[in-house]
Amino acid sequence: MDCRVAGIFIAASLFLTGCSQSPIDAKKTGAPRTGSNITKNAFTQLTDKDIFGNETTLAVAEEDIQAALEGEKFRVPLNSAITLVQSGSRAPESIMQQEMSKYFTVTTFSGIPDRQSKICCSKDEYGDTIVSENMNWMQALRYIAAKGHQRAIIVYQDSLQTGKYDELTKTMIWSDHKNEKVSGTISLRYLVRFILVDVASGSWAAWSPVNSEYDVLPPQAGKSDVTEQQIVQLKQKTYAAMVKDLVTRYQ
Repeated sequence: MDCRVAGIFIAASLFLTGCSQSPIDAKKTGAPRTGSNITKNAFTQLTDKDIFGNETTLAVAEEDIQAALEGEKFRVPLNSAITLVQSGSRAPESIMQQEMSKYFTVTTFSGIPDRQSKICCSKDEYGDTIVSENMNWMQALRYIAAKGHQRAIIVYQDSLQTGKYDELTKTMIWSDHKNEKVSGTISLRYLVRFILVDVASGSWAAWSPVNSEYDVLPPQAGKSDVTEQQIVQLKQKTYAAMVKDLVTRYQ
């Protein structure tokens, strides 16, 4: 087989590889972003619009509200297959995966949204390119989860904060901890919001467990920094309480 014929076969195989089995799959274009150097910042965090869609901008009638109230409360039985997502991270932390795996069959998904605003889907009968807006991130994730026969999607947004007592105002001043060194006596807390989404119906529930706090963290053994062990213990305590609460509510 000469080089020209081989080239034709390679081109044909690449073309067939690009063809998909479903209309929605056919809309996927372009190579995925590697994002190897992506850090957790505002741009990589999931927003409420990513998670809940455009519901805050829609014209909602009273009938729509009543119809939503009539929906049955969904359940997530033990050992159900779920998709777990941590906002702003390529994969959820291992300690959260371990807690979830005690009760469910866990599949993970990236919590870094695709900010591409438009995708070119196909050409119409006149040869013009059809351009459409990306579907909502959660809608796309529900589709992916449905193809994998996942029952529910759990997204969590987290923030680790350090606090110092202000003698002047007699209040605790909290700020996000960004891996900087912290000196002196501080407090530490871990704030989390969880969103549970039913893949089949799109119904969701959101709540924040009572945050765990180390009220005072004095310098230990001559060290004035927040230690990794302290952070892991705080997260593990929060995750264990949250997962137990989830199982109690929805099994």
